Amino acid sequence: MNREIASPRGRSCARVSQQFAGKKSALFLLMVIVLSLVGFSSWAAAQSTEPIKIGILLPKSGTYTVQGNNGHNGALLAVEEFGGKVLGRPVQLIWEDESNPQQSVQRMRKMIEVDKVVAIDGVISSGDALAMMPVALQNKILFMASGPNATEITGKDCNRYTFRVDLPSHVTVRTIFPSLSENGKNKRWYFLSASYAWGIDSFNQMRDYLKVKDPGFVMTGQDQAPLGTNDFSAFLLKLRSGNPQVAWVTFGGSDLTSFLKQFQQIGMMGKVVISSPIVNDSDLWAAGPQAVTGIYPKIWNYTGPYLTPKSQAFVKRYIARFGEAPESEGWQDYFGVTAILTAIQKTGSTDSKKLVEFLEGHKFEGYKNMPIYFRSWDHQLIQPVLVAKVKDKITDKFDYFDVVTQLPQAAKDLESFYGTKEEVGCKLGAL
Repeated sequence: MNREIASPRGRSCARVSQQFAGKKSALFLLMVIVLSLVGFSSWAAAQSTEPIKIGILLPKSGTYTVQGNNGHNGALLAVEEFGGKVLGRPVQLIWEDESNPQQSVQRMRKMIEVDKVVAIDGVISSGDALAMMPVALQNKILFMASGPNATEITGKDCNRYTFRVDLPSHVTVRTIFPSLSENGKNKRWYFLSASYAWGIDSFNQMRDYLKVKDPGFVMTGQDQAPLGTNDFSAFLLKLRSGNPQVAWVTFGGSDLTSFLKQFQQIGMMGKVVISSPIVNDSDLWAAGPQAVTGIYPKIWNYTGPYLTPKSQAFVKRYIARFGEAPESEGWQDYFGVTAILTAIQKTGSTDSKKLVEFLEGHKFEGYKNMPIYFRSWDHQLIQPVLVAKVKDKITDKFDYFDVVTQLPQAAKDLESFYGTKEEVGCKLGAL
């Protein structure tokens, strides 16, 4: 049998060839690793410079135009307070106009789907907020409702992705009722409501509270007017003829401004106590010192005995930046965006599920003279409320209010002041 015997030289060449192939494979693998690392580094660098976008939905026109601008100012200051960045990435605010429920929902969807915002802050109209809340739930995105007041937002219509900064109507009613009632002396009440969710809810809340606290009260009249009403003459004639002691006027923005001006023009100043479930300083600034009157519940005031050092610093920065004093809506959106950025910073994430879980257990210190927090089972911001009376003599173009008191006066009473689970009726559901 013939055999081919490999020569030593042939075996040596084979070994060299195998070694070269091994080195080539190792070199290729090293190149893959290097390219992967370069790609990852480029991706990481892109991530670090890509802005974190937060949607702002506030009015740019209509009844609440001034409040919308003030709220946006407050949101800007919140971003500036964080140095314009969170998690090492720039923060960008996307401001869309809040105009009516249908368009606000469309703009919310646009911010989520096109702009890729990680959360949305704002909204003054309760009707708009109630329309937007299901969209937040459907898209599982954090919605910080800074300015609406209808009770059902953190009541029967609540959901896990919606939080509210402003006060529910049942809380504003129980805050201001003792001052309006004057220990049962004022029995005759006239009601004028804006004909949408908040106005109707605020009327119902005060009427029902009166039935319990003062069953002998007399309703001299109850009317509704559409948002954007300019002429209140027919309602004012009815008010005057009914001779009430209290007028509960559930209007805000330019509507409240127009009402107060016309109330003064018919010579009723000092004859009827005027109040509303909310008041923004700019409503009164626009009416002017000669036409303002009343006593109101107020979420925040830029002066007074309950202003904390943190709020004083906010006031100074606001005046320096915008040339006027901040009103309530400015503080509300400042706090709302601050809460969102704090959650992102503390969790190291923009995932709404993580942000929701953080906000449900966090207490914010220094914004008021007691810790404030979003209650875990209804997402209502639990906070003390001011009672503010229009000054007898106004000498400052911005400072129209004397802060009379704060309710509740002790932190231990906050929970009960906002109602029990049975009273509120909120069932949040799962994330």
